[in-house]
Amino acid sequence: MVVVTNNDDAYRTALAVKAAGLQVPVILDARPQGGGVLAEQAKAAGIRVENGKAIAKVKGGKRVTGVAICAQAGEGAVLEEIACDAVAMSGGWSPVVHLWSHCGGKLLWDAERALFRPDGAKPPTDQDGEGFVLCAGAANGAMTLDAALADAALQGAGAASELGYKGLAEAPKVDAEAEAAMAAVWMMPQGAGIQLRMKAWLDYQNDVKVSDVQLAAQEGYESVEHAKRYTTLGMATDQGKLSNINGLAILSDALNQPIPQTGTTTFRPPYTPISMGAIGGAARAEVFQPIRRTCLYDWHEWQNAYWEPVGQWRRPYCYPKAGESHEQAVNREITQTRTSLGLLDASTLGKLIVKGPDAGKFLDLLYTNMMSTLPVGKCRYGLMCNENGFLSDDGVVARMDEDTWLCHTTTGGADRIHAHMEEWLQTEWWDFKVYVANVTEQWAQFAVVGPNARKVLEKLGGMDVSKETLPFMQWAEGTLNGVLARVFRISFSGELSYEIAVPASMGRAFWDMLLAAGEEFGATAYGTEALHVLRAEKGFIMIGDETDGTVIPQDLGLDWAISKKKTDYIGKRGQERVHMVRADRWKLVGLETLDGSVIPDGAYAVDEGKNANGQRNTQGRVTSSYYSPTLGRGIAMGIVRDGPTRMGEVIDFPKTDGTSVKARIVDPVFYDKEGAKQNV
Repeated sequence: MVVVTNNDDAYRTALAVKAAGLQVPVILDARPQGGGVLAEQAKAAGIRVENGKAIAKVKGGKRVTGVAICAQAGEGAVLEEIACDAVAMSGGWSPVVHLWSHCGGKLLWDAERALFRPDGAKPPTDQDGEGFVLCAGAANGAMTLDAALADAALQGAGAASELGYKGLAEAPKVDAEAEAAMAAVWMMPQGAGIQLRMKAWLDYQNDVKVSDVQLAAQEGYESVEHAKRYTTLGMATDQGKLSNINGLAILSDALNQPIPQTGTTTFRPPYTPISMGAIGGAARAEVFQPIRRTCLYDWHEWQNAYWEPVGQWRRPYCYPKAGESHEQAVNREITQTRTSLGLLDASTLGKLIVKGPDAGKFLDLLYTNMMSTLPVGKCRYGLMCNENGFLSDDGVVARMDEDTWLCHTTTGGADRIHAHMEEWLQTEWWDFKVYVANVTEQWAQFAVVGPNARKVLEKLGGMDVSKETLPFMQWAEGTLNGVLARVFRISFSGELSYEIAVPASMGRAFWDMLLAAGEEFGATAYGTEALHVLRAEKGFIMIGDETDGTVIPQDLGLDWAISKKKTDYIGKRGQERVHMVRADRWKLVGLETLDGSVIPDGAYAVDEGKNANGQRNTQGRVTSSYYSPTLGRGIAMGIVRDGPTRMGEVIDFPKTDGTSVKARIVDPVFYDKEGAKQNV
């Protein structure tokens, strides 16, 4: 290994390499006077030292095979060639001034040591003009061990004094070799001609040469920021740690101005680069999408849950027992829920706290209906649309107190709707006094559903959950069997139902309480597929099923959820466009097959004639399709052209096997249209 340097520190490397058993044929010291004590140690170890020498050329193609030696003060005339396998270079040290600069501190050029160091006279200051950052040791330009320790003691004592403490700690004493002064070497050799400068590398990752920086100056890129981007100097993963000081010096020389006048590029975090593997590493294999689990995940696994991905969550699709198909499991769960008692882990549903003096006004603009008028203790179903008027999310909103609302969202919508709220608050309604917090994972939430739901909660005790005290679409806070709980009297199944939120840390314990209290009623956990069938029997929409980014609330018969009192909400003007108010838009209906079969999900209803591509015209499509064990036949929801005015008509749905299914257009509510069961 050949070592080339302009300072004494490289001698330590040479001695270490020699001690490790490698050969060091020569140390090339660019300084005419050479090094100090360390240089003498190197000579004593049998290493040849050449002062005032430089490398004219590194020989080899795919690997280093040798170096050509020249005089540093010359133009590169070769004096000698030496075989070697590697070249170790040392051009000096620079303090890590990045954090100081990030905070707003200024830098001072130290010409003697050829480095930028923090300017103690121009420190970062706070809003009151007070300094709040101290640099110590090497970060302050003290580049030797003894100097670093002395400066650290001095700065520490100053900080202690500012806090009212007295006394000065004495810096530890160390034995340090005296070092000769370094020499600033910006080009090797210093009189190199164009041929050598075209092969004199500054940035070893981006292959930027001395000639590239000089060309940038000739082309008019006099700003250091412009020269950086013109040449890509310092833009590799080392972010200029090896090349920037040399590049600044070359640019300053080309512009015939001092280095401080040229200045530095902007220091930006991080100081240590983040690898591309760290950035992209999570987006692959098993961790491509992180899996989110509720507090009942282990219990679901124990119950042989068949998992369904919902957003980043895993939710049980069903709980098949031994010898049971998924279809049989779903039907069993539905039947038990309708006739006695079903339990659902609904913890994944989004829960957003919206709080502040302007929270009501803010929610009135987000939702299609009024939320500011919702009384404390009551709940209201709400719809959110995007700017174009298309339905984006839905959920139940509960008024917690005078300036606090709890907004429930779909499982997949929690993060998206939270971001949606923050975007409007930060870019449009920045003067609103509103705070939004996503507390989805702070609360476990369970649906207790079925004719015996109230009896189970009464067995637990602690709260009055009677119809008179807690009627439909109200909520109350209290304790159930000693557990803090929020009880929401809402239903997504059409049955008597309560949704109970407890702190996530108590989720598993409370679930076990529900199972124990519900054992006499045959308490049955049900999954997402049973949930979907239950809601479809009631004609309740599902975001992502009945919506596809082109559907507005009016298409789904949700006109009642659009306030007639408000002058504005997100999406209102979009819904008033000519295309949105056409009478022949595809609108929500129920679909009942004539033979009781299940229509394929997503099937299109054909119409008379063909389009320009020769395909059959369509007049609607299926959005949700299931077998209903409650009704004993297939049911479906769909959107059909002007569907609500065509009740009783039969339309045709072709299947992929060449056959078709005929279905009658009916009311989308298949079960308990009057709502008697959910209101008991």
